[in-house]
Amino acid sequence: MADAEMGGGEGRGGSVEEALREACRTFARALGGRSRAWVVAAPGVGDVASRLGLDPDAVVAPLGGVPLGMTDVRVLARRRDATAADERRPLALDVSLTSALGCPAGRLGADVALASLDRVVQRRGCGMVMVGLRREALQGRNGCGGLADAVAAQPAPCGDAVRELSRGMADYDRRRRKANDNAQVVAAYLRCHPAVCEVRYPGLTDDPSYEAGAANLEDGFGPLVDARLVPGAGAGIPCDDGRDLCGSHVPGGTASRAHLLCDDTGIPWLRVECGCGDPEGLVVALEALLADK
Repeated sequence: MADAEMGGGEGRGGSVEEALREACRTFARALGGRSRAWVVAAPGVGDVASRLGLDPDAVVAPLGGVPLGMTDVRVLARRRDATAADERRPLALDVSLTSALGCPAGRLGADVALASLDRVVQRRGCGMVMVGLRREALQGRNGCGGLADAVAAQPAPCGDAVRELSRGMADYDRRRRKANDNAQVVAAYLRCHPAVCEVRYPGLTDDPSYEAGAANLEDGFGPLVDARLVPGAGAGIPCDDGRDLCGSHVPGGTASRAHLLCDDTGIPWLRVECGCGDPEGLVVALEALLADK
């Protein structure tokens, strides 16, 4: 299958092949650490992890959890390095939320980076996953023996899927940055709202994850904001699929979405997944949502 290495000198093939190579080059450069990247045909990150012999439950989403928090990948890498060399397991990250462009996993010390490309192509279940390996993983270190060959043996997406990916890549970085900017606006708005008693967002300087977010993320702090509401607020917010804000939400698209999630103690948190649309319209939609009884 087609792949690309940072700074690679592969010859140019057909337009579909070159589009796939260019996408892989972009991901490899973003991951850093002399990484190499592939795009494989697969239903999701967990499926690819299983194919590669990785434990899907051990793949870390650095930005996630309820309430929202940022895991410092550098700390995870140091813990791996403190283990005896023959006992190490690959440090694998799921960077679907931030993408490789927003979390330079290889430079931070992760061996493997995985990401669903739904946000890039703005379609749920797009059937494409990015796989990145940093130099040490390519050399078989940290328990990664044979991993590069296993990735290279995975099926490549079909021509139509590659063309869809190429179209999405054209403006994805702009959309990603805009969604991050909108999340910063939403976090500032929610922390001043009378229906909100706590906000979690790594872009707030007093957030517990601020230092980790600043060290691990690029061009913003991701598109998610969590808010703990005062008792009785947000009674009209659905707890399952959530509610679309400012249009019909798709990952990486214009519209945003809000839904309720519960933490380990059963406390509900309002999660806002920001799109790349108009921030003023998003704030107006949130105001109406929080006023809904």
